[in-house]
Amino acid sequence: MQVKIVIGTISFMLTMMILGFVALQEPARLERFTAARQGRQIEQGAHLYDSQCATCHGVNGDATECYDAATGERIGCQGLPLNYKPMLCGDRTARMVALGWDGTKHGFVAATIAVGRFGTAMPAWAQEYGGPLRPDEVEDLVQFVLNWETEELCAQPDFVFEWPATIEELLVAFPEGDAARGEGLYTTYGCSGCHGNLTDPASAAVGPWQGNLPEVAATRVEGLSAAQYVYESILYPNNYVVADCPNGPCTVPSSMPNNFPLRMGDSPERPQDLIDIMTYLGVLPLP
Repeated sequence: MQVKIVIGTISFMLTMMILGFVALQEPARLERFTAARQGRQIEQGAHLYDSQCATCHGVNGDATECYDAATGERIGCQGLPLNYKPMLCGDRTARMVALGWDGTKHGFVAATIAVGRFGTAMPAWAQEYGGPLRPDEVEDLVQFVLNWETEELCAQPDFVFEWPATIEELLVAFPEGDAARGEGLYTTYGCSGCHGNLTDPASAAVGPWQGNLPEVAATRVEGLSAAQYVYESILYPNNYVVADCPNGPCTVPSSMPNNFPLRMGDSPERPQDLIDIMTYLGVLPLP
């Protein structure tokens, strides 16, 4: 009887030791499992992004290099940058603040993918809202987008250019425009994705055609020159919204991205991009 008690005690102690060892290892095991699962989601999300999102948001997520899915031709990026400090860095990112989002970063990205962005080219992607993606595929895309947040990205220095009130004041600092460079930037910033090229009115898919801008810009807002009107329209697209777009009345607020002041003013040299684009559009140099 005494031997059985000893054996039972020893067995119990061994069992508790084994269970204790397993319990100690469980957090590490769960962490490895979670990391492996997240890795698979990121990989699957990368494939989805390449096939569904890169056409609008760019091959690297920075909305600078987009290609037509059918022809492979370089086109303007209609979507906003995603691989981008104001989109990803911080518990409450600059873009979350701008849109008044009070939830989590994960929730912000998931909701944007799921339901789209009303009044813009961003459609709803989740099946429950009429899109093509299952819930797990939406989550895969969320994990892929959030994977772009890196220490290197978030360590980039913050620089916010203080845009002057008038184009004349900006020209004091950046007096010369380069139309050839502006043509490339017109695509890089996604202008051509909505406004088309300057030679074919039918090429404008979303926003008004810009080929006649030098003639019509000065007539849009009383008291504003053509150059000042274009200057304000790029930086503050909701100041004035044109009545007619290719597919009917233009949306109010404007579907044009309102982050150009940030994108074109995130380094001391970047405002030159605006001058070059306006030179390409034919509203600079000033008469």
